[in-house]
Amino acid sequence: MLKDKKILKGVAMNKWFVTLLASLGLILVISGCSSKAEPVKDPKAAMYDFSNEKSFVVYGEGIAPKNTVSPAQAIALAKRAAITDGYRQLGEKLYGVKINSSETVQDAALKDSRIVASVNALVKDAAITDATFKDGLYSIRMEITMSARRWHELFAY
Repeated sequence: MLKDKKILKGVAMNKWFVTLLASLGLILVISGCSSKAEPVKDPKAAMYDFSNEKSFVVYGEGIAPKNTVSPAQAIALAKRAAITDGYRQLGEKLYGVKINSSETVQDAALKDSRIVASVNALVKDAAITDATFKDGLYSIRMEITMSARRWHELFAY
């Protein structure tokens, strides 16, 4: 009699185990889980269109100094100032500007106020697309173009 009870208990345990396995399999099928591993997609990548290019345009200006040896030197120095101004503006657009300021108050009145702006940037592959010199002012149009993917790699943070 004791032997029969052990056999019946073992059969009941096996039925319980088979039912558990069948239930887990059914849950996996219903939930859509599969054993095949799918590549993980970057959710941010769907937000950006990497098929086009991004362009940034700035206009740099430089004036010719009054004390120059020749008109050619004046034009060359004004051109150099305009190009430097263009690079500074591109650096500001791409990387931002660091601002430091200080104020001194004495006797409840502003005595001194100083604001210092600085740009720290590396600008590569900028092209001058237009240049003019008129009335001592040298003006340039400077442009930088990069793929949207490169833009995202450099500046997405």
